[in-house]
Amino acid sequence: MNQYCMFKGKLQNAAPFKPQYVGSPHYVINVKGSDNAIFKIVVNSASTEVGEDGNNNVYFYADLNFTDPLTDKLGQLPYGLQTTDFPRLDYWQDRSLLDLRRMRPVPYADQNGQRADVNDIISEILSIDTTQPPTSLPYDNGNGNGQPPSRDFYPPTDHDVVVYGFGFLFLPKQDGLHETHMNQGNPRGKHWAENGAFQDGAVIVQRADGFAAIFTAFQTQCLPTDARGYPLASARPLPAFIAG
Repeated sequence: MNQYCMFKGKLQNAAPFKPQYVGSPHYVINVKGSDNAIFKIVVNSASTEVGEDGNNNVYFYADLNFTDPLTDKLGQLPYGLQTTDFPRLDYWQDRSLLDLRRMRPVPYADQNGQRADVNDIISEILSIDTTQPPTSLPYDNGNGNGQPPSRDFYPPTDHDVVVYGFGFLFLPKQDGLHETHMNQGNPRGKHWAENGAFQDGAVIVQRADGFAAIFTAFQTQCLPTDARGYPLASARPLPAFIAG
């Protein structure tokens, strides 16, 4: 059984999602832990399911001044994979973590150069410089099936960035972490069994000027949820919940 976990690593490079890539749309962050091996932390750039508004945008919120008390605990943790004794996240039950009503649908790439898309926001937080020539590196989501054989990885301008990824390991290789999004409120269907409390994903970034946090959810997920992370009978899809 795959368990909820966290990985603390030093940023190496990152690959924003491009439309020519095959497979689920993810922004890929390469980090290194205590063993100096590359570990992948991936963030959903778009949903594989279309929401009620007819698009596949994720609901996204980037807190550029993340001041939650859990940051003190994160700084004390060793580099590498953490499966116990780390802060567990819950978007709904931990109201100090984030204001869910600040989440908005955001595309993975815009067409007008306003840098208001998932790729650009994450790159800016990480200090990824997409004006530099990329390095083509193999990308495998952990199950042995490359998708595709390579992606373009760009370097950071700040080489001291620390990344904390919360989610679930790629199986069977366990060389990366995904599901860095809300993992509760899924309606009945293929994601129903993935519901749970205090197992939400996120990416928290530590820079010289403080912490930033990246929170992601899907339009099809519903709130409010019960103590086990399942949607209540009165729950509404995220767009309707946020609209009030």
